[in-house]
Amino acid sequence: MVDIELTDSSAVAAARRKAAESALAAGFGERRAGELALMATELSTNVIKHADRGRLLIGAGEAHVDLLALDRGAGMADVQRCLADGYSSAGTPGNGLGAVRRLAQAFHLASWPGRGTAVFARLLRDEQAAPPDDDAAAVDLAKAGELVSGDAWALHRGSAGCTLFVADGLGHGSEAALAAHEAVRTFQRVRDAQPADIVRAVHQALSHTRGAAVGVARVEHAAGTVTYAGLGNIAAVLAAPTGPPRHMVSLNGTAGHNARKIQAFEYPCGEGFVIMHSDGIGSKWTLDAYPGFGRLHPMLLAGLLMRDHARVSDDATVLVARTQAP
Repeated sequence: MVDIELTDSSAVAAARRKAAESALAAGFGERRAGELALMATELSTNVIKHADRGRLLIGAGEAHVDLLALDRGAGMADVQRCLADGYSSAGTPGNGLGAVRRLAQAFHLASWPGRGTAVFARLLRDEQAAPPDDDAAAVDLAKAGELVSGDAWALHRGSAGCTLFVADGLGHGSEAALAAHEAVRTFQRVRDAQPADIVRAVHQALSHTRGAAVGVARVEHAAGTVTYAGLGNIAAVLAAPTGPPRHMVSLNGTAGHNARKIQAFEYPCGEGFVIMHSDGIGSKWTLDAYPGFGRLHPMLLAGLLMRDHARVSDDATVLVARTQAP
């Protein structure tokens, strides 16, 4: 994802330009690219006006572009008023968050007084197209100063549920990225296999690379289970609206180099989320900081964990998926 630090009004122009470039690169027409640029302007201006600083993340999919605005400002005391069409406390041409919601095919917001705000908006290349599934989302950022991320992720939806995959190439930069993307290519090739067998295939495929930590989680909606196999320090957590989070077991080793044992573990699950992340996210997070998190869109939850717990010294990836079918 493109990460734009929002520190002053000059960053708004950068956000607008990067959004338009991302839209055109994704095959958007001029009009749709202009709409995305307007959305980026509104979100960025809102952050600077009300929180002084924050960030805008821009991510392109096969036929859509996502915007994720994150800040640690005062939050919103009256969310509905801020979302009212025509309301613009910042005085921008699009008339505030209501304009973003009107233009977007998906729009979700989380805000708590004193705890900041997260806004997720998605624009489709074809406004008449059916929106993509919204049961899972990910945020992937490179270490500051690096051109590419050494992390990678993938998601496969099947008839019974979905399979999630995260890889963290050892180190940073292009060599780490090569390992992580080779891991994803292998996952895509064997994604219908059992999680432990997927990890074995990835382990074999990465022998010519510097190696990676990897994790595979298969969510079976009807069975109410998650089967997880991990090698190395990919964190995998089951988080429910009530009760403590449950950490799933990842075994020691490095895919491609050292795997004494590869084994999958099955866990019962109800309503909630599977959260997987690389070690670029600190391990001591808690969802208690986000009251009502069970109602959040997965992209908001991934973004909030990135905002509050990312380590600046590493690449960071957070993948979040619902454990029940939407």
